[in-house]
Amino acid sequence: MAPRRGRFRLRRRRFADVVTPAFARDLRGTLLLVQWTASALIVLVLVGAVLVAGLRTGL
Repeated sequence: MAPRRGRFRLRRRRFADVVTPAFARDLRGTLLLVQWTASALIVLVLVGAVLVAGLRTGL
C-alpha cells in the first residue's frame, strides 16, 4: 500500500514561533559583532596591502 498523503509531512513552524525574543536579541547582537569584526579585518588587510605595496615600490 502506498503511504497516505501528508503522513510524513511535518508541521512547518514559522521562524517567529521558534525563536524567543531574548534569543533573537542575542542573535542580532552576535551578527552585529561578526559584521563589525569582518569589516575591521577587511580594512586591516587593505591597509596592510597598501603598506606592502608602498614598501615594494620604495616610497
